[in-house]
Formats: sequence, C-alpha cells, structure tokens
Amino acid sequence: MATRNRLVSFFCVVIVSLTFSSASFAATRLDSLTVGYSSFSGAYGPLWVAVEDQLGKKYNLDLKAIYAGRIRPQQLLASGEVPFVVATGTGALTSHILGIKDQVIILTFINKVGSGILSRPDIKSPEELRGKTIATGRPGAFADTMVRYVLRAKLNLVPDRDVKLLPMGEAALTFPALEKGIVDAASLTMPYNLIAKKMGYRELIDYDRVGVVYPYTTVTTLRQTVAKNPDVTERFLKAMIEGIYIFKTNKQHSVAVLKKYMRGAADDILDDTYEYTKAGLEEVPIPPLEIIKTALDILSYQYPQAKQTDPDLLIDPSFVRHIDQSGFIRALYKK
Repeated sequence: MATRNRLVSFFCVVIVSLTFSSASFAATRLDSLTVGYSSFSGAYGPLWVAVEDQLGKKYNLDLKAIYAGRIRPQQLLASGEVPFVVATGTGALTSHILGIKDQVIILTFINKVGSGILSRPDIKSPEELRGKTIATGRPGAFADTMVRYVLRAKLNLVPDRDVKLLPMGEAALTFPALEKGIVDAASLTMPYNLIAKKMGYRELIDYDRVGVVYPYTTVTTLRQTVAKNPDVTERFLKAMIEGIYIFKTNKQHSVAVLKKYMRGAADDILDDTYEYTKAGLEEVPIPPLEIIKTALDILSYQYPQAKQTDPDLLIDPSFVRHIDQSGFIRALYKK
C-alpha cells in the first residue's frame, strides 16, 4: 500500500511538472508575424529598428520584415501572404477609389512627402519645364501621382500636354537618363532628391515647401485582419510605436540601421535622411482624417471618382487611439 501511494505521489508530481512546463512553453512561444515594406528610404527606419532590435519579443511576436517592392505590397495583402504592409497610402487610397474597399490604414508614420522636381542646372525655374521631359516612377505609383498633381495644381502645367512624363521605374535609373539628356528633370523622393542635389542638379520645387501633405508612410492591412486578430494588431502597432520612439531618440543607432538597409548611401546622405525623417515622424501616429481627405483631392486629378470616395472608410484610428489613451506612448517618452 505504501509503495502504491508513493507511485501515485510520483505520478502527481510528474503531471504537475508537465502542466507547468507546458504552460511555460505556451507563454514564451512567439506569434510569427511577417510584414512587407515597399521602399528603401528613411521613412521605413522605425520598422527596420523594430526588426533589428527584436522589439517584437516584448510583445510576444517573432517580427520579421520582407521587401515587397513598389508593386507587390498590395498583392501580398490581397493574397494573405502578409497581414500588414508598411507603404505609402496610395495603394489603399486607389483601391477604395476603384471600388475595392477592404484595405484600411491603421497607423501613419509620416505625413510629409520628402520629394521634389530636380532638373539640369540650365533649367532655372519651374516655368521652363514647359515642353520638357520629366522622369517619373511607375504609372499610378506615388511619384507619378505626385508629379501630376504638382504640375497641375501648383505650376499650372498639364501633364502629357505641356510636359512629357517618362516612366523610369526605380528612381536610380533616372540619373543616367539625366546625364545623357534623355530627360530634362525628374520627380524624386528621399533620399534620391538629396543625392541629385549633391550631384549638382537644381531643385525646382520642393513638395513640402508648397504645402503638399499625404499619408506617405502607413501601416495598411485588411479590415478582416483587424477584425479577426485585434490583439496581434495592437501588439504589432506597439512595436512600431516603440520603433518610432527609438528612431527619434537614438540617432547613432538609427543611422546605423539606415546604413544597413540603405546600402551604398553616403554618410552625409544618411545623416540628412535621418534628420528629415526624425522631424516628420509622428509621436502619436493616429491616421488623420484631414490628410486622407487631402490625399483624395490629390488623386482626383487622375481619378475624378476620388471626390466621391468616403475618407472615413479608409482609416481605422481606434488601435493607435486606444494605445495612446492607455498611457503607453507617454511612458515611452518619459524614459
């Protein structure tokens, strides 16, 4: 009988031990989360910082990021290959304009565009662009959309009539085209506009200076994703917000991260990119309705139906607002 009691006690200890071990394993197991991003520019620094510093672990996430290119972020979302993308708001905006309303912006890092039109030195004013050729990005992408808007709204020039636009794809391809005289000017985003100025090209117009605002860097997802996974969504956004905090408050580390991802960029370009990005990053990155309305106005020059698009359907500010109201963001900046 004593032997039987000892065996029962032994098995009880084993079962309890296994139970606690299983619970411990479950508590430390991380939710895998892969995020797509669309460009190698300073605006993506907070995401890269979050990945490099393994911030996801603080929020029970195994956080990874993959370069999706300038076209594939929307494809990755639609196919379900990634639940979130960090990209310009253009994909979500144009989807809604065209009647596909499943995408939603849940966080906005930056609402400045860091872009401009740069030309050969002999072109001395925007008015001299008439009859010239401007290199731009892929048709319908951010750079193309923005130059069309600026030409019409700010310079009173009609694209494809007063000015010829030549899609070049990747911004790096515009420099050989400028050097060979294939194009007279180029619409360039950060850091390529900085590189062009260093090379002696003339900045004819800075989009920020003429008052252009836009949801330039966002976290975009599908409404079904946030509905099914609100907890994962909030934990991911906390990691992004902490990435913003670290980027804004630790220059040396952040520049080192930029250098890793923006391979080949000179130190002075990295420094200028950091300073510009830091100044534009939102501490409380709630998607702003007024910026979305402005963006729809910008896109209406290409898509007249943008004027009938409901801006409220494009954003879900509830997650960042809840995180802010919890005191999470204030606590970060009090460190």
